[in-house]
Order: sequence, then C-alpha cells, then structure tokens
Amino acid sequence: MALTTAITTLKSSPNQGGVYTKITDIVNYPDLGASPSKLDTTDLTQPKYKTSTLGLQEIPDLTFDCNYDKTVYDTISAMTSTYWFHLEFGVDGADGIFEWSGQISVFANGAGADEIRKMTVTVSTSTAITKTA
Repeated sequence: MALTTAITTLKSSPNQGGVYTKITDIVNYPDLGASPSKLDTTDLTQPKYKTSTLGLQEIPDLTFDCNYDKTVYDTISAMTSTYWFHLEFGVDGADGIFEWSGQISVFANGAGADEIRKMTVTVSTSTAITKTA
C-alpha cells in the first residue's frame, strides 16, 4: 500500500501509550533510524578480510517539513517538556505507527514569491524509535 502523505500526522502525548493529540500534518519525514556502527573484530589470524560486528545505532534528530500555520507554530513553541511522539502512516496508522520520546522545536523557513510558507519541526529523540503497529 502506498504512503498517503496527506494524512500522515505527527502526534504527541505526555506519556507513552497515552492519548495522542495531533500536532500537525507533515509534508515529508526523515529516516526513522540510522545504520549501526561497525566494530572491527579483525585479529592476526585473518588471512585476507577484515571482520566486524555491529555496534551502537545513532539516535537521530528528526526533522519534518510542514506548511506554516501560526496556531501550530505557537503550540509547538510552547511545548518545552519531553513528550512521546507518534507518527502514523495511512488511515489510522494502517501502514505503520512509530513512537519515540523527545523534545520538539520549530522554526519558520524562508520563502519567495509564489511559494507556500513552510516551517520545520525538529524532534530531538531521547529513546529508540519503535514500530508499534
């Protein structure tokens, strides 16, 4: 099933598994993870190739582009605590739901003539991003 970006929403809740409140519809979304580092396990018995094992995964800051809305901008600007976030794809999350904890911020993007004004929402993650459905 294709991603339906028109109804992809970023939601928040003061606690995990609580009632999530819609923050805003998003225009695009970032990668929801990163490749883990590779730890070198090569020793002197290796005749030709290096060996490795997977290490830790970086928890990225997530940036979302949104159409500018003064009310949404003001709401996000007032969110100063750590919240649980919920990103759903498809109708009611039918194509997947991802959750994580973090802090949110927003800034208005520059624009020119005949352009829609945008804003960027950034969530600094403090937990792993998990797929819940």
